[in-house]
Amino acid sequence: LLLESSMDLRRPSLLPTTTFRRFSSRTRTQVHFVASPLPSVVDCLISTLFFFLPFDNMTLTNGEAEVPNGDVPVSRDNTVPEQHKEDNGEEVKDAEAPKDEEGPDDAVPTKTRPPVPGDDDYDENNASVHFVLNEWAQGTSIHGVPYVTDSIQWRLWKRATWIVLVLVSAAFMIWQCTQLITQYREFEVITDTQTMNPTTLDFPQVTLCNANPYSSALQNATGITEPKSEEELFNISTPRDDLIFQTFFNGAIVDNSESWRSTIISGFGQCWIFNTDEKVRRPGFFGGLRVYMDLQQYDYEDTTEWASVFVWVSQPGTEVNMFKSGNSAKPGKETYLSMEYTEYMRERTAPWARCEGEAPEYTQFQCRAQCINDWIRNNCECRDEQDRQDMSLGICERSGPDKECILSGYFQEDEVLEKCGCNLPPCYEQDYKLFLVEAEPANKYFARLSQAFNVTGDYARDNFVALTINFEKLQYKRLTESKGMSFSQLLGAIGGSMGFFLGISLVSIFELLGDLVGMRLLPRFFGHKNLYGVGAHYKVD
Repeated sequence: LLLESSMDLRRPSLLPTTTFRRFSSRTRTQVHFVASPLPSVVDCLISTLFFFLPFDNMTLTNGEAEVPNGDVPVSRDNTVPEQHKEDNGEEVKDAEAPKDEEGPDDAVPTKTRPPVPGDDDYDENNASVHFVLNEWAQGTSIHGVPYVTDSIQWRLWKRATWIVLVLVSAAFMIWQCTQLITQYREFEVITDTQTMNPTTLDFPQVTLCNANPYSSALQNATGITEPKSEEELFNISTPRDDLIFQTFFNGAIVDNSESWRSTIISGFGQCWIFNTDEKVRRPGFFGGLRVYMDLQQYDYEDTTEWASVFVWVSQPGTEVNMFKSGNSAKPGKETYLSMEYTEYMRERTAPWARCEGEAPEYTQFQCRAQCINDWIRNNCECRDEQDRQDMSLGICERSGPDKECILSGYFQEDEVLEKCGCNLPPCYEQDYKLFLVEAEPANKYFARLSQAFNVTGDYARDNFVALTINFEKLQYKRLTESKGMSFSQLLGAIGGSMGFFLGISLVSIFELLGDLVGMRLLPRFFGHKNLYGVGAHYKVD
């Protein structure tokens, strides 16, 4: 019966009160046990052990005891049950004990206990703190507390067992909640990677720069060796059609004047940017952009060190500068640049956000270039050729005091950049990873080029550049950042830990702080000592 009441009956209002009664020849003792509503394995084991403890002349009933040897059972309210009354309604009295012949002075005095909650003479309006705590603990939803506080019904060993269980569970709960709060305050982000497979892809922006910034022939013709303005720089730069003589996109020839626009990049002079609204439908070598170029090394300056074309692939609208790394295509080679496209969507909500702005308006290399350009304007009394902030200043020369001043700025680049705060990436960004493949053209191919463009085979090997740029496959990755733990997830995790270890919920916290502390203990300082606290019905005698 005890196991059944512990495991099957869950509603406290429906629990039966099981009474153990022990009788002897001189005393009558009652021990009350209320079946626990907690269907736990520990409670079942403890209750089973309690069931087999030795009691003299003890039987188990539901509400009253059946007493052997003809004794009259006594119910919980110390009254005689109806079935033990005679037909005339009078109670059956116990057999009178033999009286000693001694006088009344030799009688043993009886001990009386102070009234407790439940007695008719107990004053609920003037309850002690001990009874207030015990009464609250018997009704709380926090698991284990009723077993710890009830010293009337439970023996010491069972209370000690539950004290250990409650303390250990509370320690683990506090540790787990502390770890969760620490994890939340780190404001980490998680990255979700999605592989997208569209049927077409937008083609990125492609920037081409000749390694030779200025044309030697144009310098001699104009007499300009060091340009002081953009106009002078354009006058001594190699024209577009002399550098790029044929362009194909998706296998079709395109007009250079409509596809390429001019720009200026520090250290390279005039460069060319390719943009198109046409999408790529065919990956691999036979799709995308294909460009044929002539380096014209005979027109190089004496100070030029490389014979190649520098290539940058970036998000459309991005301003390329020397802080962004690129690739190069050498003459006499068939160069193929295969692209892998990745889209970054970073968390924007502070304090989880570890990004700033959006590309192409903001990028890290643009921020660094702007920071260095500001330093050059303020310290060298000239401007970088790519800097368009103060057009009244002349372009810095590549030699003399201007060069030394610019180099001093690059030598202390870390200190300069530290003041600008360019360490955060953009919150939205398109990135293109390039893989370069080179092939050696056949001799007969150079022979055909020589006939087509009326040049020698050696000239074609030293100056002609063939460049193909396309996606490796019509696929890209989208990386999306999100909060590692939101506030709602923190509350859910803490609630799960509290419920797992001690069965505590938000209502349990209100019980502890509101009912016990706020409604029962604190009012005692103001004279309200009711057993059930403020708001309870006062017992009227």
